[in-house]
Amino acid sequence: MKIFTKRKILVFFLLLAVFFILNLFNTKEFFYSLGEDIQLNLWKVNNNCELVEDQRLISLMAENEELKRETEFLKGSLGLNNYPEVSLIYGRIISKDYLSDSVLISSGLSDGVKIGFPVVITDNILIGRVSEVYNNYSRVKLLSLKDNLTDVSINGVVALAKGKGSETISLEMFPRDKELKDGDIILTSPLGGNYPAGLVVGKVRNPKKIDNEPFQISEIEKPYNLFSIDRVNILKVTQIFND
Repeated sequence: MKIFTKRKILVFFLLLAVFFILNLFNTKEFFYSLGEDIQLNLWKVNNNCELVEDQRLISLMAENEELKRETEFLKGSLGLNNYPEVSLIYGRIISKDYLSDSVLISSGLSDGVKIGFPVVITDNILIGRVSEVYNNYSRVKLLSLKDNLTDVSINGVVALAKGKGSETISLEMFPRDKELKDGDIILTSPLGGNYPAGLVVGKVRNPKKIDNEPFQISEIEKPYNLFSIDRVNILKVTQIFND
């Protein structure tokens, strides 16, 4: 009987030891698993923080690039200070209509824009003038609008720049007996009252004398590509020019 009792006690302690060992492994596994979860969550938090920081840096870089571009644009516009009667209204092109040779800009009545105001880009380059004004935006008809006429001057000789549509402009009514050559700069003339004098329209390309006509004609090479323009200056003039 005593031997049987000793065996029972021995078996009990063996079972207890086995239970303890198994429980110990489960406990270790539990804490190991818990540690893995914590480590994984910490990694995720750290990864998210790095992602947010990367996005913030990208945003700052984009803002910095935008500021650089605007600074360059404004530097190129400084030549407009030669016109004391003119102040500037800054605007952005928000839509381009290539078929009608016009653009929409982000400035309107609330910014002081009026119909007839000239619209330029950097270096005094004229692209057109305001034809419609709304509260927060305006429409600008481009110089290339079909049959649009602009009084111009080449080396002091007056002529006309005529819109041909599809972003093209031609030089017309230039006197036959005056010299006209490739590369001559075409500027606005004050004679027609449409624009301030001295704004850049373009360059002479392929001048031709017309048989039995007292005039020469040429193509006008614009010093810009409409596709690449996104900023403009509207010239706030004291005089509204004739339409």
